[in-house]
Amino acid sequence: MEDLLSVIVPVYNSEEYIGSCVESVLEQSYSAFELILIEDGSTDNSLEICEALCRKDVRIRLMKQEHRGVSAARNLGIETAQGKYLFFLDSDDMIHRRLLESLYRLQEEKHAVIAAEGRHYAMDDADWRASAWKTDMKRTPKSLYMDNKKALKSINKPILCGIGGKMILREAIDSLRFIEGLSHGEDTLFIYRLLAEGADLSVLCCNWYYYRRHGDNASRDLSPEACKERYRVERSICKQEIRNGRRENAVCRERDAVIMITEWYGKGRRYQDTKLINYAKNLAERERRLKIFHELNWKIKLYFYLILYFYPLSRVALRVSINIPTAFRFFERQIS
Repeated sequence: MEDLLSVIVPVYNSEEYIGSCVESVLEQSYSAFELILIEDGSTDNSLEICEALCRKDVRIRLMKQEHRGVSAARNLGIETAQGKYLFFLDSDDMIHRRLLESLYRLQEEKHAVIAAEGRHYAMDDADWRASAWKTDMKRTPKSLYMDNKKALKSINKPILCGIGGKMILREAIDSLRFIEGLSHGEDTLFIYRLLAEGADLSVLCCNWYYYRRHGDNASRDLSPEACKERYRVERSICKQEIRNGRRENAVCRERDAVIMITEWYGKGRRYQDTKLINYAKNLAERERRLKIFHELNWKIKLYFYLILYFYPLSRVALRVSINIPTAFRFFERQIS
């Protein structure tokens, strides 16, 4: 008898997407799963749609709560899940029909705490099915393994970006929970805390997680409140890595924090968002006084100063630079 998998889907105002999300789970080649929908007090028709979906398949369970945010919804899913592995899926995303089976086989073979896969970014279902669905169904996907040390260095790489598409060994989560009240960066912090406790990672080398791009993606929220939460997460991880004696990792986190600040400032200038500009400027002043800031690569620091303090000049510099750091490719797009 195969092990039970628990698919956890927080639902909040997702009436447009939840149907196709659930359909992609019900189409899975691996059938031994429970699909837990956590309805987080939606104000649209999401609840009614979820109730109708529950009548469609006995493997779907619906949990309801007053609106408390995505972290609280995921925590409720963790607490009620009965599977050996937990798979996290966002309500506006979809998955390839072989994904659960392939991740499960990979977990059983490699015995890693976390399993992940590549993402396919698209705007609509037609794009997803036309491109990501094209695969040889008899082929065994390639995979790679990262031990804890390598996984910790990769925490901000796309393969570990977000909790969506991650399959995690239930017993490894234990009492770990998402921090409630934190709506941006909460998944990065959750994955980091797993890695900090020694978790390793297996990666399925297929873009079988469909990440739907739309205007309501939390990652596109550039309000000062959202940016503060993301920055707080980066700063928290950086400090923890210093305490753990992993200075090289801490410098990488500092680099990522600096990249975020410069991106926010650049977008603020582009969209004439005074609040975002002022927030990024104030944050930059604090950042440059940190000791670890001065351990960054000189190119990163140069572009940081150019963009934050000599923005018109940075536009010229980015056009003529021969060796622009990958992290700053963003600005090439902004000045075109």
